[in-house]
Amino acid sequence: MCIRDSPKVEPIAPPLAEIPSPSAPILQKPVPVALTNPELAKKQSELSSSKMTIPDPLPLPKSSVKSEKSSNQTVSLSKPTQKKTAQPKKSPASHQTNSPKRQRPAVATQPPYTPPPLEIRVGVARDAASVTIGTSNQAFIQERAGGTLKTVSANQSLTVTPNGDSLNIGNMTVPGIAWLTPAQGSYIFVGDRWYRGRLLLVSKGNSVVAVNYVDLEHYLTSVVGSEMHVTAPTEALKAQAIAARSYALVHMIRPASKWFDLGDNQRWQVYKGINSEYDTGFQAVHATMGQVLSYKGGVVESLYASTDAIVARAHSGRGMSQIGAYGLAKQGYDYQQILNRYYPGVSLARVILKQ
Repeated sequence: MCIRDSPKVEPIAPPLAEIPSPSAPILQKPVPVALTNPELAKKQSELSSSKMTIPDPLPLPKSSVKSEKSSNQTVSLSKPTQKKTAQPKKSPASHQTNSPKRQRPAVATQPPYTPPPLEIRVGVARDAASVTIGTSNQAFIQERAGGTLKTVSANQSLTVTPNGDSLNIGNMTVPGIAWLTPAQGSYIFVGDRWYRGRLLLVSKGNSVVAVNYVDLEHYLTSVVGSEMHVTAPTEALKAQAIAARSYALVHMIRPASKWFDLGDNQRWQVYKGINSEYDTGFQAVHATMGQVLSYKGGVVESLYASTDAIVARAHSGRGMSQIGAYGLAKQGYDYQQILNRYYPGVSLARVILKQ
């Protein structure tokens, strides 16, 4: 599914625990939550009335929460007073029954959190003269409305070139907007990389745009593996996963173009598809699934760069230093404390879809 409706974001936890910071950067301005994008409406009809909201608060670790005395935190139970009551007379044997034991009412438990099935649109080829595509298994070239135009065999390489309002795919001419839809469990090939999800191809007259529609959490696994080293400390990887998720969600609300939410290079976030998926990145994304940075009802555009110097130069000091996150994690700080160092005053939020 693909979501274009803007989310209603509310904090679900207190501000992240503070750690000493000689010069706390200014919080990046939160993104307004009233933006929409009408593009690709036919592909988004399932979620056209959906909204994103926030469930119950995520508990912070005890080590990062200031202790406060509260009447709601401790409850004293006094020993119940026992009263003597008259013993009921035994019924005749013919009328004796085994009375059922009184059972406690079942306590409702909250189901495990599952991140919403959001697709992000990543421009993996933008204004290219041509692009090579393929699939690991059978796939289909389809019209924008879904009709199948051509079946693509496994490992078959096809060159896509623009032809005015049309596209040339191999030896076939198709409408200027077409899908490469792989069979379930298959991967797509674009340029020199393999990707999950599906591919939208668009002719812009004399150039081609290729857009990877991919599940947000899968996308983030690749981003974390692209942006940080595979051996980075776990807490630094978790901080990177949340920063990348917040940044991605901002661009799903405020897309870079009508065709894609963001690109795949350092101008946005580095995304290399399956090539940069690692166990450490997957674990960091899974451990923080659905979590974003929120401030005053908006999603924080969590900018970041490799060093403090680049953050200062490129983002006016507003954002996370990845090298700095490494260092804090090695000193024993958890991902919430790391995020607070670079995005002070924010709260964690977790996104769900509410019909």
